[in-house]
Amino acid sequence: MTETPIQTRKRAKYTENEWSTDNLLKYFSTKESLDDLHTHLLGMGNAEFWVENILIDRRKLPTQNDFISSELLRCQLGPLVWDSGESKFIVPERARKLFDDLRSSGTTEEKLYEELAKEDFKKKKKHHGLLFQENFSYDVIFSLDNLVKGLGLKKDDSGEINQGKVEEKLGIHTRSDWTKRVFFKHWIIFNARYQELQVVYGIKAEDLRTLIGVEKKIEELTDPVQRNTRAHIINAFSMMNADGTEPRSVDFHSFRGAFTPEFYPRRFALKDSLYEQRLDLLAYLLFHVLDRYSKCSPAIKYCEISVGCDDLRRAWVFDVLTTFSHEPKYRGSFEDLFNNFPWLPTRQFEQRVIYRFLAGFRRSIPPIIDAYSADEAVAFLSELPHYAIHVMLRELYLSNNKRPTIIFKEQVQKLQDMKVAIDKIPHFYDWVVGLDLCGDELGHPYCAFLAHEFIGFVQESREKNPNFGLRIHAGENVPFVRPELPGYRLFVAH
Repeated sequence: MTETPIQTRKRAKYTENEWSTDNLLKYFSTKESLDDLHTHLLGMGNAEFWVENILIDRRKLPTQNDFISSELLRCQLGPLVWDSGESKFIVPERARKLFDDLRSSGTTEEKLYEELAKEDFKKKKKHHGLLFQENFSYDVIFSLDNLVKGLGLKKDDSGEINQGKVEEKLGIHTRSDWTKRVFFKHWIIFNARYQELQVVYGIKAEDLRTLIGVEKKIEELTDPVQRNTRAHIINAFSMMNADGTEPRSVDFHSFRGAFTPEFYPRRFALKDSLYEQRLDLLAYLLFHVLDRYSKCSPAIKYCEISVGCDDLRRAWVFDVLTTFSHEPKYRGSFEDLFNNFPWLPTRQFEQRVIYRFLAGFRRSIPPIIDAYSADEAVAFLSELPHYAIHVMLRELYLSNNKRPTIIFKEQVQKLQDMKVAIDKIPHFYDWVVGLDLCGDELGHPYCAFLAHEFIGFVQESREKNPNFGLRIHAGENVPFVRPELPGYRLFVAH
């Protein structure tokens, strides 16, 4: 049989890119270990981790009835309450009694209650006629607001319209009991992330689990409505194909230039509902990340994890995040509660991973000119480059003369808030080794770290840690544009 030209033509052994990649991989494989100098903690964990390992696992997320019928469960997985005077979490039995008292009589003698029940909470509780006896939830409540973000809906619509859209995506309208069963209602929850009681309008994790097919995997679901609902929820945690399967390159094209809102806040919103009420799940995520690093070949033995600056200034969140330190003196009080959470390790990692944190600051700023919105930054730079340059020079002038910033007020305020909290957090500079400017640079090209407050903070930090550094996202979300186009060149030059 005669060979065709295609069969006889020999392929070059490597293209230039393949040769470079192959050699890079070979180079990495010769190393004893590697470092990862940046990852976002809440961006980690795929849909399988969040949906199959947490959401549909009743052991990790027991139902409200499970909690009410078991005093032991209320001790183990009940609210994690922080005692700011003692700088540690209170013992589980004390926390159980606090909420048992509230549920039985609506009052408690626990002195921490007034710290947890802010005035705004009391007003909302009274306004909605809520009682601890009937409306307090141990189960995680996914707020309607977070579901709107997670399902990719427009938050500008009214609450009723958004609820209708959410219920449609969750398949509630197809159920025979949808006119009788109330899925969304007001609940009293304990937000462990903020250490305060809150009134939240949303749906219980138990009900959401039912709507997505309980504990079955998506390929095992035969009900098309449940399959669609599961696909929507999977997509709320990770950028996937519309039917919940692994994304193809064409799917990633739809995300290009849409870091906001496709990645943040959409893929973070439901995670917020989970770990705000269950800080142990934040520890579980961190363990998952470090465990995967330790099993790489070669292993990742050092990593720097970006965490929002607001969370790093909260002593109780910081306490949880330091749990897996290989040095006992750096661990917090959360370690004493490990036995309550069987999914957390009781051993050190097979290959110990040293991890540190970067304090993350969002780069988004208010519009600097009324005629252009944030997502029109490239057009703005192309059409009014003189004004874009003027704004940059003005900020440099203000910084050089130690005068207040105009466009970075939000970031500077968050820095000041973090500085106030640092003195109350042991070993802060042993853990936080730099700052991270993160977010969608496509619409927000300016860098807040040029403000004199940030420059001063970095200088002070380097007196404690000479290697204290800065990480700035740049170019990762910019769509392909010919580099010779003037608008693109101006954007890159910022």
